[in-house]
Amino acid sequence: MKFSILFFWIFLLSFSCTKDDSAVQLFKHHTVSVDLPEYEETVRYGTPALGDFDKDGDIDFAMSITRKDVLWFEFQGNYRWEMHQVGYIPSGQLGGGSYDVDQDGWTDLVVGGYWYQNPTDPANKFFNRIRYDSTIDHEIHDLVFADIDGDQKKDLVVLGDREGLIWYKIPENPVRDSLWVRHIITMEVLDDQADIHGGFFPGGVGDLDGDGDADIVLPNRWYRNEGEGASWSRQFLPFGSGGYWGLSGRSWIVDMDRDGDNDIVMVGCDQKDSRGAWLENQGNGYPHYLVHLLPLTAPGRRGSFHSLWVADFDRDNDWDIYTMDQEDNLILPSGAGMKGYLWENIDGKGREFMEKVVLDKNIGGHDCQFADVDGDGDLDAYFKVWANLESNAYNGKPHVDYLENLTISN
Repeated sequence: MKFSILFFWIFLLSFSCTKDDSAVQLFKHHTVSVDLPEYEETVRYGTPALGDFDKDGDIDFAMSITRKDVLWFEFQGNYRWEMHQVGYIPSGQLGGGSYDVDQDGWTDLVVGGYWYQNPTDPANKFFNRIRYDSTIDHEIHDLVFADIDGDQKKDLVVLGDREGLIWYKIPENPVRDSLWVRHIITMEVLDDQADIHGGFFPGGVGDLDGDGDADIVLPNRWYRNEGEGASWSRQFLPFGSGGYWGLSGRSWIVDMDRDGDNDIVMVGCDQKDSRGAWLENQGNGYPHYLVHLLPLTAPGRRGSFHSLWVADFDRDNDWDIYTMDQEDNLILPSGAGMKGYLWENIDGKGREFMEKVVLDKNIGGHDCQFADVDGDGDLDAYFKVWANLESNAYNGKPHVDYLENLTISN
């Protein structure tokens, strides 16, 4: 009898450990750096971007420190990185991205109202800063490159809740024509109007109505491109709530249910108790949406989901969803530490998702970015801290991290 009881408990313990291990084995965590520059005053860490900045065939990571340094971390293989300074940013910015702005074959950076020209010399790590809009004085929160006017070339879309929702056509010679023409999409996002802090980053610019041009997703609304980016109309969305600094979210346009029209994936951010959902497109032309909330099964109340990525992470030919808690004292999760979550698409069409904890080290991330960094065929991730905590897994130090996808190796 005692042997049977003992065997029973060993079986349960073994099953429990196997279940937990399977939940976290999609990714392996690595530390990129905990040696970021230190300052006496409070700083924030923004503008994450991926790119092969030294053109050596692998993916590096860039970020900025408010009103301080713009940095990039050179991936040297074998889970080692070297930090370099891109330049200086004279304002506090969150929105950033990588793109070959001058079309010279080398990846540049755009941070807020500036772009940083790659020196095209691997020995020179310092980029040339050029201001593309001299009227931008405040923070840009969202920044995405997409073809807005239908000419098969990428334009720049930015959002600042004190600047507006704006797109720019990148000039043929952006060094000579350094000031780019701004096209106002709407000023309704301003603090004294709808108060929209963010929403279309990283994948919320795309064709929602099936007419072939790019529309834009924001919390509780989307803007329909009425033709070549010249005019826009506001449409209703049944998802999006007020955050700590106003309406805020992250979004992604994708055909989740594979029925031929584009749906929307969204998470709330800059708020406690963030939720995630995918919004099922009910028809082209002027689509309306059915909300499918994503499950919350892990212990604790969620914090701010200031990260979103939609991809086939486990390579089973459907769309999965990644998010993680933001590291910010004001909007931390409660009842559990900061975590990274994967909503695994179980039925392949978004009707059933399973929430999995894939990072559980009490470290948070801000606008996590995915790419095949190590070149093995699956998607890995870079992420960074947003604001210093008095206590985290790094004893309060700011950090940059890497998640190695183990799908191929498994």
